[in-house]
Amino acid sequence: MTQLPLATDSVDAVTAYHAVFHVPRADHPAVYREFARVLRPGGTLLMTLPGGRFETVREGWMGGRMLFSAPGREATLSQLREAGFADVRTRTVTDPLGSDAEFAFADFEGE
Repeated sequence: MTQLPLATDSVDAVTAYHAVFHVPRADHPAVYREFARVLRPGGTLLMTLPGGRFETVREGWMGGRMLFSAPGREATLSQLREAGFADVRTRTVTDPLGSDAEFAFADFEGE
């Protein structure tokens, strides 16, 4: 996610559903800058927010190893703003299986 195969200012929206927290949290600011790079000014980001601060590898997760990494909710919102996202709104929703997830909707201002 730090090097998307898309041209600069080429998309109207980016969606990251339970995805960014599989990237080491030290690289999250680069991920958000990359989202901003590919978005057209006025474009929108929709992503899930982490429920806490964590850095762990789960062995045997779906038959393999999986990294889970996040700096926490407030740090994530701050990193989005630092990458150029404005009007960051959040909403918690319940999926059909009964688990809750918090989402961030953010508009990219452009340069």
